[in-house]
Amino acid sequence: MKKILALSAVLLVVLMLYAGWIKLRSMDFDDGGLPLAIRWEGFYHNMNLRDVGFSINQCLGEDLLTETVLLRSAGWFSGWDCDKVGNPDVIYSLNYAPSREERYFCQSGSGKTIGRYFNPDIQFKDLEFVKNWQDPNIRNAACRVLEDMFLSIQEDKMILIHCDAGRDRTGAYSALLAAMAAEADNRLDQRMLDAIECDYRKTKSLSKEKHGRMEQFIKSLRDTGGVASFIQQSCSIEPRIISRVASKLIAQ
Repeated sequence: MKKILALSAVLLVVLMLYAGWIKLRSMDFDDGGLPLAIRWEGFYHNMNLRDVGFSINQCLGEDLLTETVLLRSAGWFSGWDCDKVGNPDVIYSLNYAPSREERYFCQSGSGKTIGRYFNPDIQFKDLEFVKNWQDPNIRNAACRVLEDMFLSIQEDKMILIHCDAGRDRTGAYSALLAAMAAEADNRLDQRMLDAIECDYRKTKSLSKEKHGRMEQFIKSLRDTGGVASFIQQSCSIEPRIISRVASKLIAQ
C-alpha cells in the first residue's frame, strides 16, 4: 500500500511539473509580441489531420487531386512538433480572434513555424455560406488568405489550413480549392461534389444538421457562374493565376 501511495505521489508531482511546463511555454511570444497559442486539454489531441488530395481521391475512388500539397487539421497541433501535422511549409490559421490575439505555430527542425492570418480585426465564421463573402470586411480578409495560399502553392510549398475543429472554416477553403481544380479539369460533377462532402464528413465532431453544407456551398458556386468566376469576381484574382494554381492541384 505504501509503495502504491508513493508511486501515486511521484506521478502527481510529475504531472504538476508537466502542467507548469505547458503553462510556461504558453507564455512564449512571437516577434510581434503576440502570444503563441499552446493547445492542451489533458490527453485530448484530436488533430483531425488529413491530406485533402488523398482524402478526396479516396472518396472519389480515383486519383484526381495532387497529394502532399494541401493539408487540413484542427488547432490542437499548436505548440508541438510539426511532424504531428505533416511538416507543412506554411500554416494558415483561420481561427485567429482579435479578442485573444494568439498566434498558432508548431516546432520545426529550424525553429518555430508561425501560422499566417489576415483577419486582424475580425473573426472568421460560416465561410461555407456565400452570403457571408458579400460582407466587405469578411471578403477582403478571406481573399487575402486565398491570395497567399495561391502564392504558396505556385511556389510548390505544402500548406496546412486549420481552424479550431478543422471542420467548417477549414472545410470551406479545402472545398473551394478542390472544386476549383476539378472545375478546371471539367470534373466538377455530382461525383466530385459527393467527394468534397465526403471529405467534410470525415470530421468526427461534425453534427448531422451540418451534413450537406460543403456540397451545397460548391454547388451554389458551380450553378451561378462557376468556382473560378466566384474567385475572380470576389477576390480580383486573374484567371491565369487561378488556372496555374488549379494545375498544381490536379494529379498529373
